[in-house]
This record gives sequence, C-alpha cells and structure tokens, in this order.
Amino acid sequence: MTLPVKDDEDAGTQQQVALRSFYKAAAGSCAMVIETVADTCEITGMTTNVNGRDRNLGGYGGSQVTVTGQITMKVKFKASLMKTTAQ
Repeated sequence: MTLPVKDDEDAGTQQQVALRSFYKAAAGSCAMVIETVADTCEITGMTTNVNGRDRNLGGYGGSQVTVTGQITMKVKFKASLMKTTAQ
C-alpha cells in the first residue's frame, strides 16, 4: 500500500498512520477468508517494512510512504470445501 506524504506533517507520525492502515487491511483479510472459505482464521505472524520516497526530485510527483508486508494465517477450511476436493 502506498500513501502520499504531506510535507507539512511529521514523517514519523505519517509512518505510524500508514502502518495502522496496513494492520487494518490485515485484520480484514482474515474476515474475508472466513466469509469465503474458512470456519476459523487466526493471524499467527506478520512482517512489515516501511519505505519513504521523495519523488519531488526534478519537480515530479510528491513524497510517499510505502508499506509492504507478509501475513501468516492459520486457517480451518469449511467442511463443505473439504468434501468437494476429496471427491
């Protein structure tokens, strides 16, 4: 996820906002798995990386913060899915 940076606000604060947005997306991912293919879902691990980039060099674009990460989930699939794949 990439978010624009406001030059008049603290960069550290903006990084925290970007991380919170990523964590909300991660929590929503487990909810989506439960809605579609699973009875249970638990986030067992997560890694994140935050990078700042100044795109104002040469007058092009603005600064941005990019958050990347990996989410590890423990999922118990719905019994109806297990029957379908076993046949």
